[in-house]
Amino acid sequence: MNRILAPLLMCIALLGGTAVHAQEITFKASADRTEIATGDALKLTVSLVNAPMGSAIGNPAFGGLVVVQGPFDSNSFSNINGRMGSSVTRTWYLTAMQPGDYTIGSAMARVGGGMIQTEPIKVHVTKGQTTGPNSAQLEQAQKADPNLFCTISLSKSKVYVGEQILSTYTLYSRYNSLQPGDYDLPKLDGFWAEEIELGETSWEKVPQTVNGIRYNVAVLKKQVLIPQHGGKLRIEPMTLNYRVNPSFFSSGTPVRIKSNAAEVTVMDLPENKPADYIGAVGDLHLEVKTAATTVKANEAIDLTVRFSGRANLRLIDAPKLAFPSDFESYDPKMTDKITVNGGGMSGSREFQYLVIPRHEGDYDIGTLTYSYFDPASGQYKQLRSEPLTFHIQKGDPNASATISRPSRTDVQELGKDIRFIRTGDLALEPSGHHLFGSWPYVLGLLAPVGAFIAFFSWRRRRARLLADTHGLRRRGADKVARQRLKAAEEALTKNDRTAFYDALGKALEGYFADKFDLGVAEVNAAMVTAKLGHLDDGAVARAYNALLSDAEMARFAPFENRPRQASYDEAAALIRRIEDQLRA
Repeated sequence: MNRILAPLLMCIALLGGTAVHAQEITFKASADRTEIATGDALKLTVSLVNAPMGSAIGNPAFGGLVVVQGPFDSNSFSNINGRMGSSVTRTWYLTAMQPGDYTIGSAMARVGGGMIQTEPIKVHVTKGQTTGPNSAQLEQAQKADPNLFCTISLSKSKVYVGEQILSTYTLYSRYNSLQPGDYDLPKLDGFWAEEIELGETSWEKVPQTVNGIRYNVAVLKKQVLIPQHGGKLRIEPMTLNYRVNPSFFSSGTPVRIKSNAAEVTVMDLPENKPADYIGAVGDLHLEVKTAATTVKANEAIDLTVRFSGRANLRLIDAPKLAFPSDFESYDPKMTDKITVNGGGMSGSREFQYLVIPRHEGDYDIGTLTYSYFDPASGQYKQLRSEPLTFHIQKGDPNASATISRPSRTDVQELGKDIRFIRTGDLALEPSGHHLFGSWPYVLGLLAPVGAFIAFFSWRRRRARLLADTHGLRRRGADKVARQRLKAAEEALTKNDRTAFYDALGKALEGYFADKFDLGVAEVNAAMVTAKLGHLDDGAVARAYNALLSDAEMARFAPFENRPRQASYDEAAALIRRIEDQLRA
């Protein structure tokens, strides 16, 4: 009787324990807070507790919230007084770019043969504090694509005609790698543009945060723009093409982005322009100097007028100087020392005049005055030189001035367009020489026959290779593996865990089977060690077996020993490593 009751009681206890265990399965979603401001982040956690092996968690719909970080998976096991317990947790950090009410949808989990789900979570988002001079442009661009966008920002939104504006083209990216393609530069109607040399484009060392999302930032282009007329001027959008996350096995996903348009209000200069206005706008200084004020008649005088400061220097023309009729003058030589950088256009423009007095006497040129417009004060300002007085002494009898007439640019030798007629041996064909019967003629006749023989040999060799199905399979193993890894990469981008490990496992098993002409069922740890054990003292075989084991476990159990991106990168690197060493 005891022999009958003991097994019966044990079965009842096991069934009861199983029932209790089944009742303890829980699946819930929680957020650390349900009210945030734009740019702040909330923590969303989905937990599956005491589920049987093979259960899998699906991601919820975020309802318009943006993923800042995640997902992060964690697993835990416990054994308390012989009672086993387990939990699988998945975590995200989410934010919102616009205020409003959002709903995080239900997460689904497959447990046994059925599905269970969590309760939705409602989140209220209020308007947060925005910082930075271009926050409006950033928010507008971020709405179009929160992962990759470009902005055009201006240093000022309201300027005078001729006043400098700094235009900056900035790229924001959340991707690991980008491959730039072609681009369309914006139209600049109504502007004088000066490019700022930035060198090679590079990412800034410190990422920037926009509405709670961190971005890698690169300045693509900077320009100094000078409006030429009044009104509302518009800088059209810039269009760029990129390939996102290119890799060894993939050329990347093409992405086309378009920046915002930028507008600036340009005010006309006041109407009361002075007669000596030279067209300069900014902060300007004047320096007038001469080598000597006392010379003899018919001796040359160098007079230099130099404008310097931060202004539209390239738009300043040579000023007209009112010399006495007894002075012979020449067109000035212009010398620029202008720098264009993030502070705008600055430096100096210098005009060097050469004048020759022809008669003796005292000549008072007076004070040179030039006016410019100062946008800081909104007024015209006048520059004045010291009075210029020249004392001309009597020149030597019959003396004439030796001058060197300056030009606007230095003369450069561009080349010699007249050459001598060649004489001597011109390598002409001798009289009586003909192509017919010569070696070139014979080779020309034989060339088609040789080409036909080469084509026939190539065709026979190709037929032999196609007939060798085992050899074709071995040679094409890496190509097939790349195609399967591409499917794994697509699943990784979509965060599809099941599809990722399925594609990764097939790529590893299929590559090894194709490379060594085996059946998929023959791929196991012992076979891998036997075929790859001679590479790097067995390190390649051990790594391949470990990766196969991890992929196999992740395909049929909710456990991951390493991040998916790391598994993908190691699989691609291992296949390349095996190919390189087997070819060597």
